Amino acid sequence: MMKKLAGWWFPLMLALALGGVSFWLDRVSQLETEEVALSPHEPQYEIFGIQAKRFGADGAVAEQLTAERAWQFPARSDAYLAKPDIVFAPHSGEHYRVQAAQAHYVNDHETVALSGGVVLVKPATADSPAGRMETDTLTIDTDTQTARTEDWVRYRYGASHGTAQGMVYDHAARRLNLSSRIKAVIYDPQTDHP
Repeated sequence: MMKKLAGWWFPLMLALALGGVSFWLDRVSQLETEEVALSPHEPQYEIFGIQAKRFGADGAVAEQLTAERAWQFPARSDAYLAKPDIVFAPHSGEHYRVQAAQAHYVNDHETVALSGGVVLVKPATADSPAGRMETDTLTIDTDTQTARTEDWVRYRYGASHGTAQGMVYDHAARRLNLSSRIKAVIYDPQTDHP
């Protein structure tokens, strides 16, 4: 009988010892994490010295962005840029450059809200003269390729120039609609200078 008990004693003690070691290793290897709520008023991410390019289907650069700084707040998909400089289609014959003090990119709506000394520049091409528009705010819808503002606009297109309260620019239709209080001097681009 003693021999039978000795036969059970060793495996039982071994099983208990291995169980204890296994329990101890499990407790040691578990990390206790505590989730800390981030302040919604302070950026979660901040990046300095941004240079980005987006390529089109043909492999050419479709958009180019530089900015001093970008930041994003916790639990939000939109982002902010300081001193953005955006060039649309930089290697094509017709490209546009937009600069501002700040930009707010809303990913859900594919819009960029620019503010603070917004300048939109279009260089001259063989088919059209150079253009420049200045305003305080400008909202660009990248999906519909439209830009709009309700603020005062100062513009120059070739020899033509003027001001207006608000505007909508449709890039696909190549149409600029000035909303109200328009003062303009318009010259026909087919004739010589004014």
